[in-house]
Amino acid sequence: MRYLLLFLMPLVISFVSTPLVRNIALKLKLVSHPKEGRWHKQPIALLGGIAIYVAFIVTFFTFKVHFAKTYLFLLASLVIFVWGIVDDIYNIKPHSKLIGQIIVASMMVDSGIIIELIKSPLIAIPLTILWIVLITNSFNLLDNMDGLSCGIAFISSVTIAACSFILKNYEVGSISLIIAGATLGFMPYNLNPAKIFMGDCGSMFLGFSLASLTISGTWRHASNLFMVLFVPVFVLAVPIFDTTFVALMRKLNGKAISKGGVDHTSHRLVYLGMPERKAVLFLYMASIILGIIAIATLRFNVYISSVIMLLVFVITFLFGIFLSQIPIYKKVDKPLQEEKNGMVLINSIILHKTHIIEVICDLILICLSYLAAHLIRFEGALTPDHISCIIKSLPVILIVKLVTFFAFGLYRGIWKYVGIGDLISITKAVFLSSIFSALTILLMFDFMGFSRAVFIIDALILLILVSASRITMRVFRELLLNPYYNKERKVLIFGAGDAGEILLRELKNNKALSYIPVGFIDDDPLKLGKQIHGVPILGNRKSIMSIIKDKDVDEIIIATPSLNGKRLDDIFNICKQTGIPCREISKII
Repeated sequence: MRYLLLFLMPLVISFVSTPLVRNIALKLKLVSHPKEGRWHKQPIALLGGIAIYVAFIVTFFTFKVHFAKTYLFLLASLVIFVWGIVDDIYNIKPHSKLIGQIIVASMMVDSGIIIELIKSPLIAIPLTILWIVLITNSFNLLDNMDGLSCGIAFISSVTIAACSFILKNYEVGSISLIIAGATLGFMPYNLNPAKIFMGDCGSMFLGFSLASLTISGTWRHASNLFMVLFVPVFVLAVPIFDTTFVALMRKLNGKAISKGGVDHTSHRLVYLGMPERKAVLFLYMASIILGIIAIATLRFNVYISSVIMLLVFVITFLFGIFLSQIPIYKKVDKPLQEEKNGMVLINSIILHKTHIIEVICDLILICLSYLAAHLIRFEGALTPDHISCIIKSLPVILIVKLVTFFAFGLYRGIWKYVGIGDLISITKAVFLSSIFSALTILLMFDFMGFSRAVFIIDALILLILVSASRITMRVFRELLLNPYYNKERKVLIFGAGDAGEILLRELKNNKALSYIPVGFIDDDPLKLGKQIHGVPILGNRKSIMSIIKDKDVDEIIIATPSLNGKRLDDIFNICKQTGIPCREISKII
């Protein structure tokens, strides 16, 4: 009952007090005005974070929650909250805001909240301050779309509470529940269309509190190395990813990192065509999934957790690559000599030499596959002898497999257009590299202490992982781009052959054409009812009239090069009867 009240009380206080704060903010004209670098288009009331903070502090004192040096924590949270109010009202400079964040982070270090993984205080103290400042800024930067930062804070606080209760850290769990209730009570007013923003006073308070709680909730009660390193990162993965991604992309494109912009993860999802609410919901779901993974890893040993971590990292890495391809920044032609700070070199290596990214991705997948194969072979229990074999053989495995991948041309293709031929090359490269690896281990170590079954399992896992990594870009396009992209004209394709399949792929991938394929027409009765890339073959030429009415077709494209003479004239005559245009494939692409 106590824990339920710790959640419900701040929820009610926040829900009731938010409209009052909004009315006061509007009367005092404390609003966020639309401007360059801001997403909203109308003035919105600020200082919603006051309702969140009041709900938190009232509940905290009502239930007399204890924390590591409680009053120093409360003082630090008050300082960052007030500093946020000052920023909301007077719009202080970024470096001044940073100074305030470093001060409160130092106060938390003084209270005994410190990353205890590293025994040297000279390293642990700066790392703790960096962590708190990073997360505080991450939530501040994530507050770029209605309901986003507040919702992620709610999900993160619930995850921290779950982890803390599992670890029997009830104090941290209690504080997390209070934050969860306070943010949930504020959310109805912050969701799209937002009636009030929580402002820097809310986002910095939430970021600071959650950063401090993750240290005390997981790092101070660690049962294995993986949990120490990565559970806090998984809990706060969405704001960390967004901040890191935006900072890197701005740096690579010569944009100021400290200035606002509409180039965040949420903005890029909207640019893909996803509605704003669904973009926010998508990031909510990502945060929930990563939170569940963080909770689950508390029950796994370090090796299984490492495999999960590497897999999540690869998927996140590829998602970042996908988002980076969205044209956000205006390209400005500059003479080569005007580029500064080595940006020519960085752009050449990272942006244009994409094969380096592919090699890095494969390197991680090879490590992941090799470790996973050992875990499967030995049922998750690795002895020191097994670890010794992995450590001494992994460098050899990496060299042999990467060289084989290169020899089979795996770094010459374009992932966006991966096809059957590429998958066949991957299959050959993976199995031959596994054979070469086994032979090399035999020559170097005479297979002493090694399991032959590991190499078979490794080959199967690596084939799945490498193939999946190559088709990931197409999967992202299908899941995130095509369902939401607002194409103007519905088109019916005549000809479900090779030319029709090529046309279909071009219509799906080329936004400039503004077509949405609704189906195929083909005279071959064996093809009726089947699909090509999810698009159905609806009938033959005799059923064109009914299909046009049923699917509300705007245009027909003929994708049968061999079609000519009377048969071609028949199609054009049918189109004339319906009043819709009919064109040949050569006039489209």
